[in-house]
Amino acid sequence: MPSERVDSRSGSSASSTSPLGPVVAVLGVAVLFGTTGTALAKAPAGTDALAAGAVRLLLGGAALCLLAGRRLLVWRTHRPPLIVGALGVAIYQLGFFEATQRTGVAMATVITIAVSPLASRIIGSVRGRPAPAPLWYVAAALIAVGLVLLVLDGTGRIESDGLGIVAAALAGASYALYTEAGSTAIDAGADSTGTMAVLFVGGGVIASPVLLVRDLAWLAEGRGLIVMAWLAFITLTLAYVAFGWGLRTLAPTTVVMLTLLEPAVAATLAVIFLDETLSGSAWLGAALVVAAMPMVALSARTTVRT
Repeated sequence: MPSERVDSRSGSSASSTSPLGPVVAVLGVAVLFGTTGTALAKAPAGTDALAAGAVRLLLGGAALCLLAGRRLLVWRTHRPPLIVGALGVAIYQLGFFEATQRTGVAMATVITIAVSPLASRIIGSVRGRPAPAPLWYVAAALIAVGLVLLVLDGTGRIESDGLGIVAAALAGASYALYTEAGSTAIDAGADSTGTMAVLFVGGGVIASPVLLVRDLAWLAEGRGLIVMAWLAFITLTLAYVAFGWGLRTLAPTTVVMLTLLEPAVAATLAVIFLDETLSGSAWLGAALVVAAMPMVALSARTTVRT
């Protein structure tokens, strides 16, 4: 049965390792994740979401490979989880960007991130990971209420594109899948940056066939290049170095829960930069998500000490 992260490391006691640094790092990752939908919305008119997702994976994954260097050799000894994780990355990226284009930034982000903790818990249960600390479930309930409030349009109704909702839900499940796969490789001794590099360049290769049938003319524009540089090198390369570091100490369920800060960030940015409007209930939902983050952090501390 897999043990919690710190218990699986060297002979030092679990209580000597504080999860504060990894928690802060993953929260920073969530903030960067929250900018992706707004950045894509600022791309030139006619930008193809699926093409943008594939290009992001290839460029961001290549940059991760440069950072990883010889650590890419993790591929030789941890091939099964890395293949699964790369497939999850490709499905997540294409599904999320397609959902963003169909349902809007806030809706796509909320649905994707709402599905991920449930999927993560199911995967963890199947793999025999210990259950999260009780406070994790309290935070999950609080976040669930917050997410529902975020997607309501102020009248108690949820209106959106059906295919977009399915794409967002599939993205959420795939996010949990590649987080678990990456954690499995790191648990087994793989370098975290090398693991993230293989996952994302692999995901880019899997997703790359869409570039053969999608329009790439938008990349010739200056704004298109700026948006893609942000999406690839900041919200992917930089973010996933920190994400991998977090996975070295924190359980996948905790990492997934911490990134639930993303929809609150995405919704706020959509209001500021995209002129989208949020109802009073949506703002309350965002506040509940933010308020739940300290609970997740405390549950991580409990988990690490167990």
